[in-house]
Amino acid sequence: MSPTPSAAPVRVAVVGSGPAGVYACEALLAWADQHGRDIVVDCIDKLPVPYGLLRHGVAPDHPRIKGIARTLESIVTDPRIRFLGNVEFGRDLTLDDVPRLYHAVILATGALADRELGIPGEHLEGSFGAAQFVTWYDGHPDADRNWALTAERAAVVGVGNVALDIARMLVRTPEQLEATDIPEHVREGFGTSATRVVTVTGRRGPAYAKFTPLELREMDKVEGVTIVVDPADLEYDDEARDHLEHDRRAGQVCDQLAKWASAQAEAGHESADAAEEAALAAGGRVVRFRFHRSPVEILGPDGFVTGLRLERTEPDGTRVRPTGEFEELAVDAVYRAVGYRSDALEGVPFDDRTATIPNDGGRVLTEPGGEPVQGLFVAGWVKRGPTGVIGTNRHCAVDTVHALTDDIEAGTLFDPADTDPQAVRDLLAERGVSVIDGTGWAAIDSRERALGQEAGRERTKLGGREEMLVAARVRADSPDTDTP
Repeated sequence: MSPTPSAAPVRVAVVGSGPAGVYACEALLAWADQHGRDIVVDCIDKLPVPYGLLRHGVAPDHPRIKGIARTLESIVTDPRIRFLGNVEFGRDLTLDDVPRLYHAVILATGALADRELGIPGEHLEGSFGAAQFVTWYDGHPDADRNWALTAERAAVVGVGNVALDIARMLVRTPEQLEATDIPEHVREGFGTSATRVVTVTGRRGPAYAKFTPLELREMDKVEGVTIVVDPADLEYDDEARDHLEHDRRAGQVCDQLAKWASAQAEAGHESADAAEEAALAAGGRVVRFRFHRSPVEILGPDGFVTGLRLERTEPDGTRVRPTGEFEELAVDAVYRAVGYRSDALEGVPFDDRTATIPNDGGRVLTEPGGEPVQGLFVAGWVKRGPTGVIGTNRHCAVDTVHALTDDIEAGTLFDPADTDPQAVRDLLAERGVSVIDGTGWAAIDSRERALGQEAGRERTKLGGREEMLVAARVRADSPDTDTP
């Protein structure tokens, strides 16, 4: 195949409009600018709105992180990028359509399914995956609108930032969430919350927790909440002490935990149990950390969660080993925050073991260690697994785009059969797909801002897909609508 003619616009589809997808768009534009090439990038998302996990996976009380959306917006408003929302790749558009429409496709679909613990009782009523709860409170348009916050005591299994978000949100009051952008049905749901105690459990010691110091310190800012730490969990073996000396982040996390433990002692509480009881007696709420405890069973003899059975662990070099000592934590709900996993896409190779698309530097492979698939690339969590922070996706996307543009120069990509960039819109119209383009997204955005203004906040999210489609259609039917 000959190299892509320099006079022809390069056409690339980026599937997924979260950070990885948008950063891939940015890298493609940068390459086009550097090489003087015309380019058309279709940013495709199955949701009617962009920004993926940034909109539907970041806790609503994190406006600093959500400010990144403004950076993403400055990228996707470039006229060379076309947002095509409410379009599901693998259903509305398929792999078979790619050679007709695009030189290449970058898959950046993220990860929003829950990894399982693999223990008895995991599917009892009252046992939830982190993604289930996060997508509810973040107003994901396809999430169940109803969530019963009836548990007085809840356990969160996991020691990463998502676990912290869940614990913090569970002890928030409706008043503390008043300024956030959550949909009205979520706001009403938090008004029914009965949660008094949230216990965050980790299989290893605090030196190996995955919290970032900033996220951990955020817990201290929640009014009316006491943080409880068992001082015995802050005793370290030689391996852990060596790790703390060489890992600044881990040291800051353990320092913060030690501050909370010291505050308990200064308040005259002889134990973590006593600190918890005192906080509850004063009418407050509690977030308690328990380390060196591995979940072995979620209890619920009548089909509803009544407890969490934990086995104590002890250090074994850089790992832990079970001790055979068990304890039962009385809880009414368990939230499993042990990681997200990506879903497979129709017709696309998938490694179920790692829940990623097999790839070599972003080039999709037929199987792990296999041959490259022509014109198919991958970026973000579906490429490397759910690791890193939002900014990590920029480096990941740039690496993928380097691989793609190398293949442009080598002439190994598709030569689209249909030379009209409008062909994809015509095809989707033939298939009856209600595409939400930039105009439709602007209408949804405008409606959410108007709802927020009415309530004295920046934005109130629309809470369902149909509400979004209606808002988009109202703007599209307006005679004075201008495409952004």
